[in-house]
This record gives sequence, C-alpha cells and structure tokens, in this order.
Amino acid sequence: MNINKLISQNLPIRLLPNESKIPWNDADFSQRMLENHLSQEHDWASRKLAVIERQVDWLCSQLAPGAQVLDLGCGPGFYTQLLAKRGFCCTGVDFSPASITYAQQQAQAAGLDIDYQLLDVRSYRPTKKFDFIMMTFGELNVFSAADAKSLLKDCANWLTPNGKLLVEVHSFDEVKRQGQTEPSWQRHSQGLFLDAPHLLLTEHAWDEALQTSSTLFWVIEENGKVTRFGSRMQAWQDGEYLQLLNECGFNKIQRIDTAVWPSSNTFEGKLYTLMACSKA
Repeated sequence: MNINKLISQNLPIRLLPNESKIPWNDADFSQRMLENHLSQEHDWASRKLAVIERQVDWLCSQLAPGAQVLDLGCGPGFYTQLLAKRGFCCTGVDFSPASITYAQQQAQAAGLDIDYQLLDVRSYRPTKKFDFIMMTFGELNVFSAADAKSLLKDCANWLTPNGKLLVEVHSFDEVKRQGQTEPSWQRHSQGLFLDAPHLLLTEHAWDEALQTSSTLFWVIEENGKVTRFGSRMQAWQDGEYLQLLNECGFNKIQRIDTAVWPSSNTFEGKLYTLMACSKA
C-alpha cells in the first residue's frame, strides 16, 4: 500500500478479517515485544517484577502445595517461573515464539521443570487437569465474544473439581475509551512494528452495537511504503462478566482487592481481577 491509498481510506476505520490481533506470533515482532516485556522502565507490556512478586506471594496463599497451574498467555514466563520456584507444577501457553523461547531458556537455566507450549490459547488441548488457571493483563478482551465463551468453557472443563480461575479483565469504560481516542502520530527511529525509521499513525473506532474497540496502526516507511496492522477488543459490562463466567461453568465469583493484586501504574483503574471456582 502507498500513501495515496492511505489518504483515500474512509472513516470510521474498518479492520480486515485477519486484523483482530497485532502479529504477536511473527518472529521479528515477537522479539521486539519481548524486549518490552523485559524492560523495567515501563509497565505497558508486562508488570514490573516487584509487582509480579507481590502478586505471586498472594497466589501462593490461595493454592495447595504442589498445585497444577496453567498460565494462558504466559508471555516470557514471569509468573510460572516464580510459582515453579515455590514448588508448584506449572504449564505456560503463548503464541509469541520469542517469549516462549526465552521462558524455556530461563526455566532450563534455573533447573525448573516447566511445560511451555507455543500455541494460540484457543488451540490448546491439555491432557491433564489443573487446580488453578490464570489469564492476566486483559487477555480475555482480545478475543471475540464467541471465542471468549468457548475458552472459558474449556477452562471450566480443564479444572479439577472446585479448581480456581483467575482472570484479569478490562473495564467496559476503558475499552470504550480506547475506541473513542483521537488519532495520533508518532515518529520512530525504530519501534514495535518496524526496526527502521518510520511514522506511525494510530486510529480508533468504537462500535456501540457490538461493544468492540478497534485500533488500526499505519506504519509509513521512508520510501513511502505503508503497512497496516489492526487489533480489536471486546468490552463487557461488570454484570456481563459475572453472567459470562456463570454460563461457562463457574461460581463463587469474587473481585480481588487491588491491595493484593495491583494492576500496575499504566493500567490502574483500567483492569480488575476476578476469581471463580469451577462448578464441577
């Protein structure tokens, strides 16, 4: 695509069928994202380690010794590695190749037996049951309503009787705010989408009927080449989260206090955490 086609694009933006998520599974993109996960200078990609350690301390108080733990969207394995060091049996699933490779290397270096799977969490099919499943950092909201329901039903089936699910979600207002954000330009000598000088135009749209927020990233190179990336987030009202979990096989749903599960500076007031038990 060239700049002329970009200029002629109609508003509001509309994503293509393959643009629901940014390319986490692209090798180069995932490597650049990993660098942001590992950074302790910001917390927009992963939480700072001091916050994760506080969260893991609390998780340990909720789990029986040696519990089987599954982290869906585990990234570079920050939670699984700390939990494995505490004696829990951990499995992590993510479809970022750089993050999974890094997690595997860290586990091997520490002498930890952690099962890491390079997969889209929607394709994961475990051969064992888990006592605890976690899905953090608003991971659930990047899936369509249908995919979110299917994944939560799978989680209920993967848990032992009265097993627990911890899911961290975006508030409805936050997803809507993102969809209504004004367009912005940024200049990059190198960035997340391209390891070369470029301009990045970011545009947003909110669909009231579908309760979805769409974001379109236009990467414009020095030679005028334009590449587009898109992502979509599903918004849920507080009551809809509770109904969703109940319909998917969970009960005893509670909202976790931010004193024990802080959301980080960047996402304060934008994310919150629910924990529920499987009905089986």
